[in-house]
Amino acid sequence: MTESQHPPIILEIAAALLVPAGIVGFSRVFDTSDALTPLIGAALLSSALAVLLRRLRLPLSLSSVASAVALMVLIINRFAAGTAILGLIPTAATQAQFQALIDDLVLNFQELKSPVPALDAFVATAMVGAWVMAFLTDWGALRLRLAFEPVLPAALLFLFAAILGSGQNQVLTAVIFGVAVAFWAVTQRSVNLARNNTWLADDRQRGAFGVAQAGAVVAALALIVGVIVGPRLPGAEAEELVSLRDSGDPTRVVVSPFVNIESRLVSQTATELFTVASEQPAYWRLAGLDTYDDNIWKVAGNFSPQDGELPGQGVQGGQREPVLQDFSISALDAIWLPAAFTPSEIRSADARVTWNADTSSLTVANDVQTSDGVNYQIESVVPRFTRDELRAASPFVPPDIAEAYLTLPSIPDLVRTEAERVTAAETSNYDKMVALQEYFRGFDYSVNLSPRVGDPLEQFLLERIGFCQQFAGTFAVMARSLGIPARVAIGFTWGDPIGSAEDGRTIYSVTGRQAHAWPEVWFDGLGWVAFEPTPGRGAPNSANYTDVAAQQDSLIQPDNPDNPVTTTTAPQTPAENVGEEPTAQIPDVPINNDDSAFGVGSGGFISLGLALRLLAGAAVVGAYLGGPLLYRELKRQRRRQAVVTPADGVETAWAEVAETLDLGYGLQRRPAETRREYARRLGQDMRVPHEPMQGLAEKATVARYHPGGLGPDDATAADQLASQIESEVFQRVPFTTRWRRLVDPRRLLRPQARLKVSPTTMASDDTKEPATAGSNGHR
Repeated sequence: MTESQHPPIILEIAAALLVPAGIVGFSRVFDTSDALTPLIGAALLSSALAVLLRRLRLPLSLSSVASAVALMVLIINRFAAGTAILGLIPTAATQAQFQALIDDLVLNFQELKSPVPALDAFVATAMVGAWVMAFLTDWGALRLRLAFEPVLPAALLFLFAAILGSGQNQVLTAVIFGVAVAFWAVTQRSVNLARNNTWLADDRQRGAFGVAQAGAVVAALALIVGVIVGPRLPGAEAEELVSLRDSGDPTRVVVSPFVNIESRLVSQTATELFTVASEQPAYWRLAGLDTYDDNIWKVAGNFSPQDGELPGQGVQGGQREPVLQDFSISALDAIWLPAAFTPSEIRSADARVTWNADTSSLTVANDVQTSDGVNYQIESVVPRFTRDELRAASPFVPPDIAEAYLTLPSIPDLVRTEAERVTAAETSNYDKMVALQEYFRGFDYSVNLSPRVGDPLEQFLLERIGFCQQFAGTFAVMARSLGIPARVAIGFTWGDPIGSAEDGRTIYSVTGRQAHAWPEVWFDGLGWVAFEPTPGRGAPNSANYTDVAAQQDSLIQPDNPDNPVTTTTAPQTPAENVGEEPTAQIPDVPINNDDSAFGVGSGGFISLGLALRLLAGAAVVGAYLGGPLLYRELKRQRRRQAVVTPADGVETAWAEVAETLDLGYGLQRRPAETRREYARRLGQDMRVPHEPMQGLAEKATVARYHPGGLGPDDATAADQLASQIESEVFQRVPFTTRWRRLVDPRRLLRPQARLKVSPTTMASDDTKEPATAGSNGHR
């Protein structure tokens, strides 16, 4: 077998390492590095099989089938073991198992964000991608012998991980991928040089060894500069100009509801925000804030389109009671949709709704500016916890809950020591939270805050005065400092009863004065439990475990016979000295409202997300159809602008004719063919003007080997000869035909170097110029 059939092993190794290097980037997607093992194994196995099939001389079509069968067997035996006959032939049980994987993939892909657990659905999908990309890499690198294109499959995997992954291991994964690409580039160039230029093979400066040595040095320097210098350049830490993570503009910047709560608490507006018909009062919850950083509680999650039952609720233990609610939003001036905790099913809505299961939050879709004017019916399962079941809950915290709801930045020592002091006498998490609640209810409630001095948490604990944001935010921070998962919920108390619906449910009117925030604490086996540390406030139906009666800010006595109510009225006018930065003030918060599944917004208008996708698609198609023409014209202009000597002008004319003949007739120079021989061969083709081609070949030969022998007249004559040849081609081949050939995707797969021919075809004569192996028809 010849060398062309069996590439060097070093080249096969370099190609096989590309995809595994790209897969390393998935360490940013999964929450455990163990998930990478099956992915890298699949890629290496696919590459090994491709090498074997290629060395057995199987054509690409049969190799593709064999690779697909092997992939199917691998996936069946790993994710549907025991369901296939002899582990090879799928059955109905195999199909059912795969369908379950697909359903799990769709559900969790919408709801989870990186880093995600190594679920079978995710691992199986990634293994299939790794296998296919490895096969494509082998095809491009070792069958077609392309130089740059084999990097693309691995680059796609790396880019996918970079877009969806977390911020961890950024530099490390980039370095590993960069080393693999550099190794491939240097190896591929060195092997090609050794194969095509045997007379330079032993030259340590210009041969394969020299190229490998220089390439390795350049690659190492590039990686060092990228890793060390790159992050220190001005603007390196700035926000990207174009975010690949927000493709299709799914990200929406909104004013956090906490900002609205703060302003409404201070102004005590009596404007009705919404009404709700419900058989019982409740805290109407907008969202859960799960991240605390820089004295700010915030939420930034992926919201997916949802209708009907709301998935991904997680723990739903304890006694729960269904509560049906009908909301009519009038002046909320936000995208949020309130509901009693925990919402379980959207019965009806006259606007599209998105859902985040992690925080149990609802919003309107991206193409709806606010929830004002929206009417919807929703059912919630409201918990009825007891002291005994909360006290008996295990203190165990799962890793995913701990990672999301125990994370804290640096906080003052006073916060930790005060939390430990208050709860020191308690043993269960529940009793600790009750002690912490009672501690805060000994503070004073007021919207009159002194100017911020130092850390806001420490200032609040020392001054012992604030409003619900300070109480809820500080409670959650102190709970986390004790190792108890906590977050902040924002929304409204139940409001004022103003009448009854036809079915007897009470209609409550909720105004700005009912804006509120409260903490939620996670208990193993039960889920999230609300506590109430703010003086003068109390959630309905929670007194059995909080010992706090239902209370809210209202101008009238709420009708709540099951829960005695103490009406507490906050100041009616804004304070003159409101703190500059309350503890839990929240800036604008990015919310990912990914409603791409709908396509068309209400009223039949195309949504912004779909419009941007259509524009992007049109841009891609336009670039594909028109880009090659533009690129060819720009290349011709750059080539002409680079002309300095008459020899340059002749070489330019020759290159343009070679391109035109290739595009018009598919005629190319053979690897061992001189320019004169090429012209003589084309003399037998009636489509090519014989004399102009011979004349141009003579001048091009002189330009190549004796450039000083040409004058300005020779360059002008060469340009005229080239114009004559191109004019003949243009007359015979219509523009549309040439354009179709130019954008033909098969041209992208054409090997860069011309195929070798048998030495017997290399006729010798006294006029032949030295042939440069690997030169192309544009020389």
